[in-house]
Amino acid sequence: MSNTETTKAPEDKKLVTQKDLNKAMFRWYLSAEMPLNFENMQGIAFCGSIAPILKKIYTKKEDLVDALKRHLLLYNCNITAGGLILGTTIAMEEQRSQNPDAMPAEAITGMKTGLMGPVAALGDSFDWGIIGTLFKIAAATLAASGNPLALPVLLIFAAYCIGELILFTNLTYKKGRSSIKSIMGSGLMQDVISGANVLAMFMMGAMTASMVTLTTPLKISSVNIQESLDGIFPGVFPLAALFLIYWLVRKKKVGTGKIVIGVIAVSIIGAAIGIF
Repeated sequence: MSNTETTKAPEDKKLVTQKDLNKAMFRWYLSAEMPLNFENMQGIAFCGSIAPILKKIYTKKEDLVDALKRHLLLYNCNITAGGLILGTTIAMEEQRSQNPDAMPAEAITGMKTGLMGPVAALGDSFDWGIIGTLFKIAAATLAASGNPLALPVLLIFAAYCIGELILFTNLTYKKGRSSIKSIMGSGLMQDVISGANVLAMFMMGAMTASMVTLTTPLKISSVNIQESLDGIFPGVFPLAALFLIYWLVRKKKVGTGKIVIGVIAVSIIGAAIGIF
């Protein structure tokens, strides 16, 4: 019995401390987009983020070299939601360092490769597409009115992203691979995303009505077109402009840079000939 306990003890031993996790998260958050390249995307940043942990848990040089090579492969994911993969990878590497037979190297590589797409979709759509949009709308509204709170609002969004990275990394490291399945497959997460999406659409509509200004001074005989349209459908011109830009982006795949230049050009020409 004592021999069995002695054999199992090293496998259960935690080698990675909270300080190690914090350093890995800090290095990943700061460096994720710095060494980005076409060969392995964020692979260098990911490997560099967990390199101190790998050096700590692998005592043999050849094992360390293999681990470093494993994480220099192609990797590309949302930075903050990627904490789901970061924490899981550290937990799996820690297990492999103590029991290579129970944790094959292919399992670690396969986990990263298989999850980086779905996790990136979660982070990009929820954090940047919904939550980020809401914070930016709030900041833009405050900035347009000259309120200095616009900058703190953006800093709050940055704090939210950092908090998400910390939560996901610690959660997946402590609970292992099963935590990713519960998060990604959670019906509650889908409900939160749907609700936030609806809220974002409301905010976009409110911002369009309050911040997009488009009127015409045209008259037909003694009838003022703008006043007549306001009596029937207030704000129809800004709404039409919004739908036109949405159509160009969504259906025609026109770049935002071209749209901005086009809006400026149309505004100048329209004002010159008296349409706007």
